[in-house]
Amino acid sequence: MSRKNEGKQLGTIEWGFDDISDWGRGPHRARHRLHEHPAFQPGALADLLDRVPRDIVHPYTMGSDPARTDQWRRGEVTHLSGAQLLEVVERGRLWLNIVDVGTHDPTIADLTRGLYAEITDLAPGFAPTSVKATLLIASPTAQVYYHADNQPNALWHLRGSKRLFVYPKGQRFITDEQLERIVAGVADEQLPYRPELDQHATVMDLEPGDVAWWPQNSPHRVVNLAGLNVSLSTEHRTAASTRRERITASNHALRRGMPALPPSSTDRGLATSGKIALGRVLRRAIRRTGAPGPPPTFEIDPSCDGGVRLTS
Repeated sequence: MSRKNEGKQLGTIEWGFDDISDWGRGPHRARHRLHEHPAFQPGALADLLDRVPRDIVHPYTMGSDPARTDQWRRGEVTHLSGAQLLEVVERGRLWLNIVDVGTHDPTIADLTRGLYAEITDLAPGFAPTSVKATLLIASPTAQVYYHADNQPNALWHLRGSKRLFVYPKGQRFITDEQLERIVAGVADEQLPYRPELDQHATVMDLEPGDVAWWPQNSPHRVVNLAGLNVSLSTEHRTAASTRRERITASNHALRRGMPALPPSSTDRGLATSGKIALGRVLRRAIRRTGAPGPPPTFEIDPSCDGGVRLTS
């Protein structure tokens, strides 16, 4: 990936012309200076964890085999101090998602708005309708399993080092039905992983000051390499990404309402506007149970190996 400094530069991002043209397209890595902000230094992160509501701090633990998605566990809400949490995460095997952190922290909200104002100024035609930020704090050996997200993401890396694998969107990597279930909210984001898929992945090693992105719905996974890892994950919506979401969710409703419907995509089948309209009717008629989220099965305990004490 290019790291050229030519092109327009603003306050926090340092993008060349190739970075700007690739925004939102193929897997790509560029540069930023967000990691230099005081808000992401260890003392400030501990203070942040003490300030935000603890029910937005979602703890997870996992195994070391990327194919063993059954070892992904969600933890109980923790009431350890921010400093204690950082200490146990740094020596354990934990991943903390501080969800929608900008809603509760004005500094991160301002930084996120600033990032997207810069991108909007740089990238012609980019017009986000909403942006949501999640702060990620994870152990040096933690990983996130192979999965796909509904909306487009950017991963702004701040501390430690990690390796990102981004895979093509073909049927071999994520089927229409798998994506439809994720977008419709009846399945979580995890997908079946096979090691042979890696030969087709774009692999990006991220250091502080790197930002990576990939096309909407592209499967990906993350492996931490060293140090306490801290990243800001931003999810943005545009008119085009929301339209894609509605078509995909409608495909799921149509598939359930019409079992004989052939495999669907945004490019074939009923006319797009008619598909969305008919899907809306069927979605109202189909009871939506929601994605099957796992129940909490551990507590963060500094006295236990890896900081994890199983509860069930």
